[in-house]
Amino acid sequence: MQLVTRLFLRLLAVGTVMMVIAVVVTIISARNDIDHEAAASEKVGELLSILADFQTEVSLSEQVLKIDALNQSETLRHFHIALLDASGKRLTQSPKETDISTPDWIKNLLVRDVQLATTSLPIIRSNGERITVMLEPNPYSESTEAISSALLFLGLFAALGVALIVAIWVSVKLAFKPLADILAGITRIESGDYKLQLASSSTQELNQIAQALNHLAAVLTEQIAKQRELLHRLQDVQEEERRKLAHELHDEFGQLLTALQVDASYVLKQSAHQPELLACAQAMYDNSSSILSQLKNLLAQLRPYGLQGDEEHDIALEQALRDLVRQRQSRGDAALTCNLTVNLKSAVVPQRLAVAVYRIAQEALTNVMRHAQAKQVDIQVSVDTDSNQLCLRVADDGVGLSEPSTTESQTQKQNQALRGLGLVGMRERILANQGTLQFITTQPHGLIVEAIFPLVLDTASSHTETQHD
Repeated sequence: MQLVTRLFLRLLAVGTVMMVIAVVVTIISARNDIDHEAAASEKVGELLSILADFQTEVSLSEQVLKIDALNQSETLRHFHIALLDASGKRLTQSPKETDISTPDWIKNLLVRDVQLATTSLPIIRSNGERITVMLEPNPYSESTEAISSALLFLGLFAALGVALIVAIWVSVKLAFKPLADILAGITRIESGDYKLQLASSSTQELNQIAQALNHLAAVLTEQIAKQRELLHRLQDVQEEERRKLAHELHDEFGQLLTALQVDASYVLKQSAHQPELLACAQAMYDNSSSILSQLKNLLAQLRPYGLQGDEEHDIALEQALRDLVRQRQSRGDAALTCNLTVNLKSAVVPQRLAVAVYRIAQEALTNVMRHAQAKQVDIQVSVDTDSNQLCLRVADDGVGLSEPSTTESQTQKQNQALRGLGLVGMRERILANQGTLQFITTQPHGLIVEAIFPLVLDTASSHTETQHD
C-alpha cells in the first residue's frame, strides 16, 4: 500500500470516529436542553395555576411560599417572580445573583450587560387586597447554556485537532518505522558489510527502497567476491613470478658468480709476485663476493625462506618474519632497533594469508627505514581466539604523518610512500583477504600500521609465543 493511501485511510478512520463522537455528544446535549425546556414549561404551567389561585380564598402567605419554592427550583428559566403588596413591599425573596464560573474573556464575548425591563401585573384578590406580580428577567440560565454549548463545541474541536495530530504522528511513525532498518542497512553498506537482507515493508515506497538495497548489497557482494578472486590470482601470479625469477637468478647468476670467485681466487694465487695483477684479481674477488651477497639478499626478498611451500603445506610465517627483521637490520641503520613478537596461539595460517602478512610487514618496515627516521620499530603478529582474527601491528617512534618538526621534503616523501605502490599493494592484499587496514598517529610522535584479518582457528595445540630483538 502506498504511503499516501495509508495516511489517508488512517486519518479518515480517526475523522470518522471523532465525527461519531461529536454527533453523540451533540445529541446528548440537545436532549438535555429539551428536558430543561420541558421542565421549564411545566413550571410555567404551575406558575399560571398559582396566579389563578390569587382570585380564591387561598391565603397570601401560602402563595408566597409556593412562588419562593418555584423561584428556587432552578427549573423556571429566563425570569424570576416577585410579589409586591399595595405599598410596594416585596413579599417574596429577592433573586440570588448567579455566578457563572467561566473566564472573564468568555463572559465578555458571550454575556452582555443589558438592562432588561421588568413586567408588572396588578391583581385584586377576592378580599379586595391589591397585590402586584412582577416578572424580573433572568438571563443567567440562557447564558449558562450558551457558554456550556460553546465550551462543549470548543472542547470537541480541540479534541478533534489533538486526535488528528496524534493520528498523523502515530501514522507517520509507524509508516516510517522501517526507515531505521533502511538507514542501518545503508550504514552497513558504507562500512563495507554487504551481508544485508532487509525485511519487506507494508509501505510500498519503503519496500521498494529495501528491495533496491538488498539487490545492491547482493551485487556488491558478488563484485567484491570477483574482485577478491582476481586479486588472489594476481598475487598468486606475482608470487609465482618471484619464485621463477629467484630460481633463474640462483641457477644462472649464482653459478656464474661462484665460478667468477673461483677464477679470481686462482688468479690471486698465481699473481702473488705481480703486484698490479694481484690488485686487479683482489678487486675481482671482492666485487664478485659483494654481488653474490647482494644476490642472496635479493633472493630472500623475492622468495623468503619459510614462504616457499604450496597450498597443501603449513607456512613458517614466524621464521620468514624473523629472517626479514634480521636481513633489514644487517642492511639498514644500526641505530634502529627492530623488535618482533609473534603469538599465533597454534592457529593454522593459510599460505595466501601468510604471504599477505609477510608482504605488508615487509613494506611497512621498508617505509620505516626509508622515511620515518625512527629509532625503534615494533612488529607484532597476534591471534585473538575470541574474535578469530589475526592482527599485524607495526609501530615506530619516527616522525609520523604530520610531525611539525619534519621538513617539507621529508613530509612529501612520506606521503608519497603512503600513496605509492607500496600502499596500493597493502590495500590489495587487505581486500583480497577480507581484512582492514588503518594508520594511527601516536603522541608525541610515531605511526602505527595495523592490519586485521579474519582467521579460522585451530586451538588443539598448546599456546606458543616467541620474541626476537
